[in-house]
Amino acid sequence: MPFLGKQPTAGFASIVKDDFTPNGSTTAFTLSKQVANANDIAVFLGNVRQEPTDAYTVNGTTLTMSAAPASGLNFYVLHIAGTHESSVVPADNTISTAKIQASAITTAKIGASQITNAKIAGMAASKLTGAMPALDGSALTGLESFTTAELSDLSSTAIVTGLPTDWKIMHIQWYNFRTDGQASIRYRVGGSTISNTECALVYEYAGSSSSNSYGSQGGSLYSAGAIFWGNWGDGIGHTGNATVLRLDNGSAKVYCMTGTNQYVDYNTYGGIGHAQSLYSTTGHLDGLEFHTSTGSIDAGLARIFYL
Repeated sequence: MPFLGKQPTAGFASIVKDDFTPNGSTTAFTLSKQVANANDIAVFLGNVRQEPTDAYTVNGTTLTMSAAPASGLNFYVLHIAGTHESSVVPADNTISTAKIQASAITTAKIGASQITNAKIAGMAASKLTGAMPALDGSALTGLESFTTAELSDLSSTAIVTGLPTDWKIMHIQWYNFRTDGQASIRYRVGGSTISNTECALVYEYAGSSSSNSYGSQGGSLYSAGAIFWGNWGDGIGHTGNATVLRLDNGSAKVYCMTGTNQYVDYNTYGGIGHAQSLYSTTGHLDGLEFHTSTGSIDAGLARIFYL
């Protein structure tokens, strides 16, 4: 006749016995095995079995007697639940964090094949806090964020002031910087605009208004600004970006700016300019100015990010 219910594990298991020596005052004793509840063990005092939960309680491997056993009594425990099966398979979703021993999860257990999307999705956002780890496992420190300054209308305000004296790198963006004169970006040191920065400009532009091929190139050396885009005709717009690196060697400060500019309306398809400048001074670069040689700036937006 087939077996009804769960198939018992083949083989035999011996009952585990723990012997204790009471001293008349101790009520807590350490068991040799984890115990789920008081009914999983049989406790005997003077060969008299004690009633579970009334005479004793259990918590893991700790047996706590409601009264201290008298000194000299024969005191032992039989782990009767351990004879039912040689192994127990927990039900799904029943293992809690408290049931996992510290340092029990090894590298072999967290291989790529062991981590599934379902397990990752179950991580609460509150558990993913704290400092980002470095490659050696330590926390990353000293992370900094960029500060932003914005000129929303270059026709009314074209100067950024108040930059700190300890910035290290700066990114500049401009859009539709439009003027009838020569366009440039100039440094400000000690509250004054500096115009005599040596700037090398290489440019390429469409050969005609009906061509989108940049077939003509040129290059020049200027001293009219940290970045000099020149005059490509009335109302030409400029859109581009630049990066400034600061090299500080005690009293000497060297500022290196590299940028690219799109001459938006030049020959219909426009042109492209690439420029680089190098400026050395003993002062601190504390501002920038979007400059035009003649007339005024008609429009434009600029953002400066520095760290």
